[in-house]
Amino acid sequence: MLIHGIQLDAVSNQPVIILRDTDYTLFLPIWIGQFEATSILMETEGIKPARPLTHDLLKNMTEILGGKVQRVVINDLSNGTFFARIHVVQNNVSHEIDSRPSDAIALAVRLNIPIFATKQVIEQAAIVTKDWKENEVEEFKAFLDKINPEDFKE
Repeated sequence: MLIHGIQLDAVSNQPVIILRDTDYTLFLPIWIGQFEATSILMETEGIKPARPLTHDLLKNMTEILGGKVQRVVINDLSNGTFFARIHVVQNNVSHEIDSRPSDAIALAVRLNIPIFATKQVIEQAAIVTKDWKENEVEEFKAFLDKINPEDFKE
């Protein structure tokens, strides 16, 4: 998955990160916190803070301790809450670390590593479009204005 953008949900006033596949056929909206949205946007826009943010600290600590983050996976959706795992290798031992998707994505953009979503999450929450066109961006934004996190509860 790639980051398509971050928008503000007009109803809840909460940031929504939109992930997409490389073919523009799947879009996965995930509601995130303001701090995480700011952290992701700062990194994607190349804005460097005077002091490291929490996600910069996590990146630096992982590297200093000899770990290599390989990928992040949005792996579950339960009662409207998304879950993620950060896959790390240290000393030839693989670890999966539980994470909020927003933190995993903020780390992924700093390390330029892949972001994945499981088939289960895609089936539960992705918006599918067959023929993506640039003019559909406005239609998609209008759609996002009408949905709420509660729409994804089981």
